[in-house]
Amino acid sequence: MAKKHKTTLQDQREFVSAFYGDDFCGCCGEESEATLEEIESAIADCEMMLQESIRRSDKAEIAYWRKALQENKVSRRELLSA
Repeated sequence: MAKKHKTTLQDQREFVSAFYGDDFCGCCGEESEATLEEIESAIADCEMMLQESIRRSDKAEIAYWRKALQENKVSRRELLSA
């Protein structure tokens, strides 16, 4: 039986970066100054992807999207407190 490739967090970040662009979730490449609207949009995207991962019971994806969601919430909190 062939060994299944385990997707790492780095693999996932590279995929998201290629799919959405380097500044998605503020976690890939150089961080750009995001507006509140962009951060809110990223939070909504992460929540949607998290729900899909939960529906599929994919623990690795759930962990990734929870982390991305928390990073965005921290970015929003920092922007609002500045």
